[in-house]
Amino acid sequence: MSISSSAAIAEFLRDLGAHIRVIVIHPNYMLPRLVLKAFLDGIYVALDESLSSNEALQGAIDRACQEQTTDRIESVPYVVLDECDRVNEAALLETVRALVGRLDRGRVVLFTRATPSALLQDNMLREQTRFFPNDELLMLWDYAQRRDDSILLEVRALGLGHVLLNGRLVENWDGVLPRALFFYLIDRGMATRTEIFETFWPNLTVREATNVFHVTKRKISEVLQVDLTHYGASYYHISPEIQLSYDVMLFTKLVQDGAIAQGQESVDLLERALLLYRGAMMTSLNADWVQQRRRSLQYTYVEALEMLAQTLEKMGEARRALGYYRRASAVMRTIGDGDGNTALNGRCARLERALGLR
Repeated sequence: MSISSSAAIAEFLRDLGAHIRVIVIHPNYMLPRLVLKAFLDGIYVALDESLSSNEALQGAIDRACQEQTTDRIESVPYVVLDECDRVNEAALLETVRALVGRLDRGRVVLFTRATPSALLQDNMLREQTRFFPNDELLMLWDYAQRRDDSILLEVRALGLGHVLLNGRLVENWDGVLPRALFFYLIDRGMATRTEIFETFWPNLTVREATNVFHVTKRKISEVLQVDLTHYGASYYHISPEIQLSYDVMLFTKLVQDGAIAQGQESVDLLERALLLYRGAMMTSLNADWVQQRRRSLQYTYVEALEMLAQTLEKMGEARRALGYYRRASAVMRTIGDGDGNTALNGRCARLERALGLR
């Protein structure tokens, strides 16, 4: 079942326990508006920076209730607060607490581009909160339901590249080098000192490279407030204190599983893989190792699109297959692979003729 389908949100709401009073639409979910219609029988409030206090927020909610329903606010099934990241976290927390107390059986629904950290730090509210959608293989973690004390490090390298530490965006890297070294260590998983030095400082002496490396590694630790790596058996590994969720790793695993599977199972796995691919890897970095890795993953992406198109074609879904062939062809043009694009254009032309499109 697609995480964006009406059936998925209906099942989620049906299975919620009565004690769950707050629903957070996951800030990393790319299609939040698709689920908004599930809450149309409630009241909707768009928030902005002018609502800087609990009193202002409560006033906006009360006005929305008067305008949108004849019911008392206590009896509405949902109070939807949109763009929650635009208001003060402390004021939002106080407002959510008050709403949970006011609503008889209704729920508060938050749409936000940032994880509501203050809410998660309130133990009582956290116990009453769920995130939708939640799918760890798609890096959609339900932060409210995590009981593991390990540090959750979410790394998205497919696209510009961004990092979440326990749900919070890491923004200040103290320079380009710490960020680049961080992504290198994450992507490699384990690397020797020699491999690191040859990649980043090939023209420095070992002593000079060692000094720069340790300074840079210390900056990464200061940014994350935890040591990223552990050294053992001549390799730097990701620290065992960290629970790593890495989109490249998840993407390639789903593509591999999709290649082995058959029919609808293969389609489901490959479509999930495509959800993780939000763009060419680390377009904000241009180091040689990034460019090589980026190109390799672009080919993996094309492979996933082709496999999906071929499977759908065998299942008799020619129009859907054509769409994926066209996407694969567009990526091939970006890569500059003329031979591969010629083959894909041929498949597109064949399906277009079969569908009467040319």
